[in-house]
Amino acid sequence: MPNTMRAIVAEAPGGPESLQMKELPIPAPGEGEVRIQVAYAPLNPLDTHARADRIKWMHPGFPFVPGYEYSGRVVETGEGADPSLKGKRVAVNGQWNGNGEFAIARAAGLVSIPDRFNYQLGSTFSTCAPTSWHLVHSAGRVQPGQTVVVHSAAGAVGVMTTQIAKEAGATVIGLAGGGKKAEWASQFGADHMLDYRSGEWPSQVKEFTGGRGADVIIDGVQGPNAPRNYEACAPLGNVIYIGAMGGPAPQVDISFLVGKSISVTGFVQFFHQSRSRQAEDAEIEEKLASGQWRIPIERVVRLDETPAMHAAFENRELFGRTLIELGGEGV
Repeated sequence: MPNTMRAIVAEAPGGPESLQMKELPIPAPGEGEVRIQVAYAPLNPLDTHARADRIKWMHPGFPFVPGYEYSGRVVETGEGADPSLKGKRVAVNGQWNGNGEFAIARAAGLVSIPDRFNYQLGSTFSTCAPTSWHLVHSAGRVQPGQTVVVHSAAGAVGVMTTQIAKEAGATVIGLAGGGKKAEWASQFGADHMLDYRSGEWPSQVKEFTGGRGADVIIDGVQGPNAPRNYEACAPLGNVIYIGAMGGPAPQVDISFLVGKSISVTGFVQFFHQSRSRQAEDAEIEEKLASGQWRIPIERVVRLDETPAMHAAFENRELFGRTLIELGGEGV
């Protein structure tokens, strides 16, 4: 085995151009850790937020190797890690270093990749699929006949949430930033797709629901226009803000809470990781393996294209998931 590896490094806060390809020593696993030969690393929004120093939560500190989620094969185990993990195909999320040919991860945080999944699907399923399942069934408690609004419906979580909410019997209204994204996202079953940038979407939601509004609104974007969710929400409805993806949730005008009795809740992504594996895992595996649910992988790029993908993400040019290929399917 060579002594060095290629990796993308964020040396200091900056734009996409601050990312540099470097040759680094191949790391050795410490106690309770494993070394993974990386197959693919999906571009995660937290990669861009951490590179630009827009977040403090879970920031690894500079310099660091981005790659907040990835797939690969365990090639070495450290002291205290189960030696039987060696050779296993695994997914990693919530740990950095996936933008390098080899990465060190905590053995306790590994997710086994089902035999029916290739590495591309294996690199994406353990994040957006359970997150979407719990948004619909745990946080949203979506019931047949309800109306669900999904922000960023052209993103991976939005696409999965749309499919799962539709299967739960809901009418789904998807929001996307521009007509091109809305048209692309429509293939995943939303009953209506709206252009978020038009500014007319709250009144359009009201129109589609006979003036009542949406029962559940799922927003991972937030931002300055997020209070408009409260205009589009039905009485007794629920607005759910997803984790740290879009920054702090906006302030709520008390008149909306009193006048419409809506609830505004937060959903920390990946909270389900602390739970024991339950029935949803089997459902997710079966429906992804059979193609009943799809995680759209729209681009697979080389490691040296990572800075360009950060720029494309921040310019809202990406749909679905973008994968950075390291070792690929041959790992």
